[in-house]
Amino acid sequence: MFKNFVHTRSAKGLLSCVTVCLALISMNVWAGETETFVGKLKNHYEKTRSITAFSLNYHFLNKQFRSHGYWDYQVPNRVMSVRMVEVDLDKKHFYDNDILYGPGGEILDRVQFQNDTHSYFYEKNGNYLGKRYFNEGLGNFDRFMHYHAFNIDFIVVRPLLDEANVADNITLRRDEKAGTTTLTHKNALDHVVDYEFSNNSLQLLTINNKTRKALYVYDDYQTTRGITFARQVKKYYNGETVPAYISFNDKFEIIEEVDASKLQLPPGYGPEVQAGDGILVAKEIATGLYLVTDSAAWRNSVFKVNGDEITVFGAAGYPELATKTINLIRAQFPEKKIRAIHVTHAQEADIAGLGVFAKQGIEILADDYSIAAIKAYPDFANDIEDFKFTVIKDEQLINGARFYILESMHSKRQSFVHFEREGIIFQADFLHIAYDNTIPKVIPNYTRAFIDFIRDKQLKVNRIVGNYQNNNISLEVMNKTYNSLM
Repeated sequence: MFKNFVHTRSAKGLLSCVTVCLALISMNVWAGETETFVGKLKNHYEKTRSITAFSLNYHFLNKQFRSHGYWDYQVPNRVMSVRMVEVDLDKKHFYDNDILYGPGGEILDRVQFQNDTHSYFYEKNGNYLGKRYFNEGLGNFDRFMHYHAFNIDFIVVRPLLDEANVADNITLRRDEKAGTTTLTHKNALDHVVDYEFSNNSLQLLTINNKTRKALYVYDDYQTTRGITFARQVKKYYNGETVPAYISFNDKFEIIEEVDASKLQLPPGYGPEVQAGDGILVAKEIATGLYLVTDSAAWRNSVFKVNGDEITVFGAAGYPELATKTINLIRAQFPEKKIRAIHVTHAQEADIAGLGVFAKQGIEILADDYSIAAIKAYPDFANDIEDFKFTVIKDEQLINGARFYILESMHSKRQSFVHFEREGIIFQADFLHIAYDNTIPKVIPNYTRAFIDFIRDKQLKVNRIVGNYQNNNISLEVMNKTYNSLM
């Protein structure tokens, strides 16, 4: 009996050992398979791994530019950008010329670059910055590459291929039915990123950054000058089923270095844009009419005092701005009531702070189309029943302020207000004039239509207050703007 017991225990021990050993062998094979597949990828990308300086021309379609900036909220539109970049990965130099074609002929021609000592952002057309420029800091190269690397499949896979600890930081799974292999990489930023490859071609199919909730889909592979790369990249964010961007890679070239002439500001540019202090102040610009702005004047609004009531114009860009504006007015006029706020048009940058006004019972003045768009704005869904609206009509006069509602290529309905006695206009996005009064080289057709309207109506104009940047546009500057090239 004792011998049988010993034999049984030995058999069980042997079986357990075999099970453990098989599991270890299975794990080693799986880990080995991961390293083998990574090795295959390194061979596949061998021709491109030595590329350290390149230029890329591409264009892309935005589902939304700066989010909810649609011409018609019911039919979300896309706008096109053309981008030309030059990059030196070793020197951390780059040049990026981004030309955005907005509705109505708006052309934003922006440039950013980084050399050994500085990184600046400026405009060629002068639409918003004029001759001023932003100092982006030398960390801008990394920010730039984080965004642009996703446009080129053989660049964006490099963190995966350069991983030194494959066994601990990369796992592999196969989908035999789909014919794909997915490598899950925990990268240096502690992001968990899935890279999906075709088993046959080893071409990158998708990247899913689970940490950032960003999905990139690569397609239309073509070979030019011996380099194969995806010509189309679709970019999805936050679980959306429709791509926010669709990029098309038009031309890729290996270069020696970034053109030195592109790594400096053009003559005549300056000064550098200084950050605003964020402290709102109210200045009386006409009897009972006050301009609200801070030291940078990026966002401007006005309010008009009529007896014991106050109407605000253009202070609903974002919740913090709305709160600060309300607090400023109440501190300056504690005995008066803020009755209403006027909304020029219902794009996110102009309405995102409306909830602050609505919660305090302040009614919203807008045309009927803009009211419908505000009601459809997703962030207001839970509180929209608390919003109080008053529909304004074209040419309606309220306490010395006459409202005009235009059909515009910037927004389907867009209004401005003319303070008739004072000869002051408050407008948003009809007239883009930089803080330094630089006349833009190219203007959209809706700007010319706006100026034509003012002239046809023979409106008295002493000053135009822009919701953005320039709060003191003269009649002379407006007239010179009209003659800019279309």
